[in-house]
Amino acid sequence: MASFAVLDKRLRRDQKALHDWLWRGWKGDEAKLLADLTRDARDLDAFLGAGGKLRRPVEALLAAVRAKGKAGAGETLFELLSHAYDLTAATEHVRKGDFAGAGDHLENEIRSVTIGVCANAGCFHLVQAWEGGRIDFETYMGKLADFLEAKGVARAGEWKRIATAAYRLKASLDSRAPEPERALLAGAAIAGACWATLASVSIRRRLGSPPRVPYADFAAVVRKISDRL
Repeated sequence: MASFAVLDKRLRRDQKALHDWLWRGWKGDEAKLLADLTRDARDLDAFLGAGGKLRRPVEALLAAVRAKGKAGAGETLFELLSHAYDLTAATEHVRKGDFAGAGDHLENEIRSVTIGVCANAGCFHLVQAWEGGRIDFETYMGKLADFLEAKGVARAGEWKRIATAAYRLKASLDSRAPEPERALLAGAAIAGACWATLASVSIRRRLGSPPRVPYADFAAVVRKISDRL
């Protein structure tokens, strides 16, 4: 089984290539990229002991991409792999005592989760305002929660608060605090990010635009990751 150090390098490279292929006109070897993603999913599934719960959905999405093109299935493929990678990587950093490194991955994770919600809820203008520097992250999340509540999503404010706490792990860390306290804070942030990620699927289901992945499979993968804490 591949070590996570080996997986980390491959996943970062292939995740970036997949992103650029989907949204930035990447002109590399498409067949090789899809083959690499197949191997990434297989090896990360084995690393987590997920019993195929990650590998099989990725293989199904890759088959859809090959048969019908990247629209739709490609976006879900990116989300699934990036969520599994960033959450797993955060746990690895905590195990090594690198709590700030875990925070970097949680920022990536919550950014991806919230963009996925906005893109499917009809409020992508909020992402553009945040990424364009016109509003800060807290304002962005507040406006997103208000938008979701207006759409009938109950307890969107609680989702916002937990997701924001996970995103702000690095800002919350005190380098002077004892290591056990920082480890607990980082672990709590990862657990919160796992919950916020899974809850975002339920939010999107309520809005009628769920990811193209069986909920039970994705929940099992997220649970495997959270159990590593």
